[in-house]
Amino acid sequence: MNAKLTTTGRVTILLGKQQAETGQRISSRKLAKLAGVPKDFIYRLDAGTARHIDLNALAKLCATLNCQPQDLLVWDTNHVESV
Repeated sequence: MNAKLTTTGRVTILLGKQQAETGQRISSRKLAKLAGVPKDFIYRLDAGTARHIDLNALAKLCATLNCQPQDLLVWDTNHVESV
């Protein structure tokens, strides 16, 4: 059994929680602007296609979303690699 770090859908989930709490909808593009990170970083992180994660950008994103890195970065212990 292999574990894999995944981010798929995590930004969307946190944006939904924030919307439920504040009543304000924030798009990924607006989130990138508020956090001061590239919009591509947000899109790749949410799609689970980010190959490298800039820790400074991650810190800015977490500060903006009022979350912790473990809310965005999740270990998937059910990941099975094909041979």
